[in-house]
Amino acid sequence: MLGWLPLCSGLFACAGGHPPAAQEPRAPLPADIVAKSAAPLYALRTDDPKAEKLTEPALWDQLAKARVVCFGEQHDLPAHHFAQRRALEEVAARTVSERGVFAVGFEMFQRPYQAALSSFVGGTMPEGQFLTESQYKERWGFDFALYRPLLLAAREFSLEALALNAPKELTRKIGRSGLASLDAGEKHELPELDLDNLDHKSYFDAAMSEHPMPAGSPKLEDMYAAQVVWDETMAETTSNWLSHAGENARFMVFAGSGHCHKTAIPARVTRRTQIPVLSLSAVLASELSSFKDRNRYDWLVVLQDSK
Repeated sequence: MLGWLPLCSGLFACAGGHPPAAQEPRAPLPADIVAKSAAPLYALRTDDPKAEKLTEPALWDQLAKARVVCFGEQHDLPAHHFAQRRALEEVAARTVSERGVFAVGFEMFQRPYQAALSSFVGGTMPEGQFLTESQYKERWGFDFALYRPLLLAAREFSLEALALNAPKELTRKIGRSGLASLDAGEKHELPELDLDNLDHKSYFDAAMSEHPMPAGSPKLEDMYAAQVVWDETMAETTSNWLSHAGENARFMVFAGSGHCHKTAIPARVTRRTQIPVLSLSAVLASELSSFKDRNRYDWLVVLQDSK
């Protein structure tokens, strides 16, 4: 499932079905689905196959030392969100104890809806109003039970939460008609773009080759441009916060794993700020042997599922 591509957030039908927001209604997930998915976890360094597993306490200590972390997920896996929630809690607790500055950013929310996100995380907007004003169902669509624990943890620790993503109207137009189709106002919305990263492009091409598009679909080069706009917008939003937050401020990005590999958001934040970004992806232990992109991340956070 290309859950990390713009294809699956409103541009086109996903492999195997439509974007979440366009699917037939499903029964809501239990409100405690993320808590019920709790599992022991550890981390693996990808640059040294012989390195020992990093235990939970050691993992949290290391994450708390990083200026920026990009923690990738598969959107519909509750266990991945459990791992993210634990990381947020542990890093926030350590940062607060040191009187440091820590903020979080979310792919799931688009920049024009920052006010709604800030109000909800700040505790001044009820959930129902927040979901309406952020257009959550229309613009993201995955069950909110998967993301509520992260937002409530940010509230608990009084963290600033940033809506990182580009408006889907912009990425949809690019994906369908290309960058040249944008008018002057739309071009003004674009971040600085690096469309020439061959490793990033090869990742995209490999993913798309596994999910061929039907005849008459938009051009792959335009779809790739839309993907880059997503990554660059999230990197720009992150970088702008870092530039004003002080030298010791820390930031954690929550996004699909396809946005958190080294050449996606991380490299694009570093290009802007010169700050190294730690790239993580959650993975179930039962799927570890078949996880073919491990070297694209600094660490894998492995959840010991019972499969």
